[in-house]
Amino acid sequence: MKLIYLFSMAVIMTLVSCNGGNIYTEKIEIKDDVWTYSDSLKYSFEIKDTAQLYTMQLNVRHNEEFPFENCYVKIHSIYPDQTSKNDVLSLEFADDSGTWMGEKDGNYLKAPIAIQPIAKFKKAGKYTMVFYQNSRVDSLKGINSLELILNKKAS
Repeated sequence: MKLIYLFSMAVIMTLVSCNGGNIYTEKIEIKDDVWTYSDSLKYSFEIKDTAQLYTMQLNVRHNEEFPFENCYVKIHSIYPDQTSKNDVLSLEFADDSGTWMGEKDGNYLKAPIAIQPIAKFKKAGKYTMVFYQNSRVDSLKGINSLELILNKKAS
């Protein structure tokens, strides 16, 4: 029994050390699975180590009735010195053949999207990212939630 416990702990420690360590995770659910232009999703996190490299991922939960292969988002980033930047990003949910990417999660699909595979923060402090739906239609049906995950990049 003790051997099984030690083996289990070794496996868990290996898995934790492989991802580099979670810094921030927050999931925001979208009411009635309809994301409108006026709905903004705000994430705020603290960066202490500016020498560290990070990975930033967005997990998007959507249902199979989602009408498009992708979704455009506008990202408004606010830095510790209160300067800001706007970006537009296409979140891809399906491959070139139209097959949904990601894994089944109940009645939904969870599409993990690497929005910054390698991120470096120049200043320590509070960072805020606000996501806005920026697609062709005002009311984008089928999006359930967005989860922002920030990890230390494993060396």
